[in-house]
Amino acid sequence: MDIIRVLIVEDDPVWMKIISDMVQKEKGMIVVNQAFTKEEALQVDFSNIDVVLMDLTLSENEDLGGLHLSKQLYEKGLKKIIMLTSWDEPAIILESFDTGAINYITKSSYRDIPKAVREAYYDNVSFNADVSTLLVNELRMERKARVLTPAEREVYILKEKGLNKTQIAKKLFKSVETIKKQWKTIKRKIQ
Repeated sequence: MDIIRVLIVEDDPVWMKIISDMVQKEKGMIVVNQAFTKEEALQVDFSNIDVVLMDLTLSENEDLGGLHLSKQLYEKGLKKIIMLTSWDEPAIILESFDTGAINYITKSSYRDIPKAVREAYYDNVSFNADVSTLLVNELRMERKARVLTPAEREVYILKEKGLNKTQIAKKLFKSVETIKKQWKTIKRKIQ
């Protein structure tokens, strides 16, 4: 059986201990490095890392330092990065995937970490329940919107976010009548 070598990047000592202890108790996994800061993480020897568990917020100075670090590590060849966070905002979740994360787990679901580490190691794409609904909804919206012009797409996305025609018109600096006409065309195209 392969031993999965894990790097944990977490600035909170309590969470570092919880995550590290959990990983160490798992058969076939070992924590080979712990980094409490972005700087420490960048000094790690990446040749002996299989999976990275990355905290999204690494310091008070940089709210989403884990996003930036994730992108840097991805560019250095670490392709199996799992974001760990208490954030559950859709835009941040999607940006995490844009910067190289392969999974996203909220800290309230920390018990799912060992399974996610194994799946990442074996290249099994499986999203944690924390993000699966969001990703399916984004996929549905993207597939529907692909037939739209860029202007129609803007309107469609805002409508999907719950804005009404007046709010969309105000946000896009268009008349309500223009939005109504565009919405009519959009409905025809996506149905």
